[in-house]
Amino acid sequence: MNIKEIDIDLDRCEKVLKENNYMEIVIAIEELQDKYRDKVDDISENENNNVWNYSKKDLEKIEKSLINYKQGMILKEKQKNIYERVHDLRIYINENDTEYRKDIEETINLIEEVNNKDISLDEKYDQLKRCFDLLKKLDRNISIYLLELINLSIK
Repeated sequence: MNIKEIDIDLDRCEKVLKENNYMEIVIAIEELQDKYRDKVDDISENENNNVWNYSKKDLEKIEKSLINYKQGMILKEKQKNIYERVHDLRIYINENDTEYRKDIEETINLIEEVNNKDISLDEKYDQLKRCFDLLKKLDRNISIYLLELINLSIK
């Protein structure tokens, strides 16, 4: 399951909800339940148990569940990317003679700490602004690593 597939299903939900065709709503509910039953906790057999009891609200509930599932997938991918970048940067600074090694390590730790906080993206950016002072002193390669980490954290 990938994000593009979920986007296609979300577009379908939106289209079917706009058309407000009862038969299409029922078909969409049945197909989406079958497709996501084992992947999304909130999408299971409809409480109504009978196809003729399905309603527009049931499809809206599925749509909200898909949106939440998609956001979770995006967050998981973002965390994975940050972890990989941190790992790569640590390898790079260990393999290369880096003048500001201690400052870089502290900055990496700060980025990880801020990234793991449950705060708004603007607050994360405010806390990470101080990293830019260090970037002025570093070579281009390390600066790029750090900028990518900051960018991933504040997106």
